[in-house]
Amino acid sequence: MSTQDIDGKRGWRRHVKLIVGVAAVTGVGAFAYTMWRRRQPHLIAAPVARVSSKHPVLIINPGSGGGKAKRIGLASAAAGLGIETIVRKKGQKIPDLANGAVDRGCDHLMIAGGDGSQARVADVAIKRDVAFSCVPSGTRNHFAMDLGLDRSDPKKALAAAFEGVEFKVDVGRIAKRLFVNNVSFGIYAEAIADPDYRAHKAKSIADAAAASAEHPEKGLSVTAPDGTVHDNIGMLLASNNPYQYIGAPDFAGRAALDTGTVGVIMADRSAVGPSGINHREIKEWITPKLTVESAEKKVPVGIDGSLHKVKAPIDVEIDHAALRVVLPRDVARREIQFSTGMTPEAIAHLAGGDSSSDTG
Repeated sequence: MSTQDIDGKRGWRRHVKLIVGVAAVTGVGAFAYTMWRRRQPHLIAAPVARVSSKHPVLIINPGSGGGKAKRIGLASAAAGLGIETIVRKKGQKIPDLANGAVDRGCDHLMIAGGDGSQARVADVAIKRDVAFSCVPSGTRNHFAMDLGLDRSDPKKALAAAFEGVEFKVDVGRIAKRLFVNNVSFGIYAEAIADPDYRAHKAKSIADAAAASAEHPEKGLSVTAPDGTVHDNIGMLLASNNPYQYIGAPDFAGRAALDTGTVGVIMADRSAVGPSGINHREIKEWITPKLTVESAEKKVPVGIDGSLHKVKAPIDVEIDHAALRVVLPRDVARREIQFSTGMTPEAIAHLAGGDSSSDTG
């Protein structure tokens, strides 16, 4: 992949220095610049370089989003731009397709699918040191939203192949597995295990809450930054950078993806019941690393909405600035009004994940 310094990069630096210099005079220094930048919700990180790929490859997971890629003619649109396109076939593993593309000279991996597909290809991109782009053709594509992409028109994301700007963003790690959004423990992980979860989410969550109350011996525990031990957890959500409440229809978003921190949202068993979560008892904090203890040898965990069994104790941490994300130069950056505090419906939305067909 060939890269050049962004046009006007020196001007950008002079602009930043001016802001920092003025702030320093008032005694707040670089911190003021950080806060100034964070108030722009989808300036996810500082831009690194202008990108024009030599050999971009788009992998399409056709099952994502109920066949959205096929409905909009994504493969033909990509081919028309000169992007090599691979449509995943039944039985093929997405990481294998991504590694094979790099072996053939690909310098820019693009993936059309939901958040599960995004995570699998992002992992390969990091290991093989190539650029990565998200093409949002899944059901929710929360990662794409936080990147500032237009989820209503996945074809717009293809422009990143030749007219892109690179950013270095964080990814999450749990038991050596990469995630781009979040991991859930407790009732939401148990609910995902229900085969009827996709069709009857409310009932699955209520059943999981009732089962949790009946088996206190299967408790989870974590230690907060202030030293408080929480050992009666009913719900726990750990995310790649902290979420904030933004209201319907997406409920929660991340103002930045380069803070190097895990966002933690939790509620004790006493706050979690079949009718939902008592929002007044939701606790939130950020930490560089979270360790989840359990009396059980293996714990059900929802990783970007997909159920896994993970051996305890479980470390959740951030791989800081590990992923070279390339976005179109004119990527839409929606202005979102962030609010303090998380709500039960926002947590349920985050923990629910993407389409169950987004695997491989």
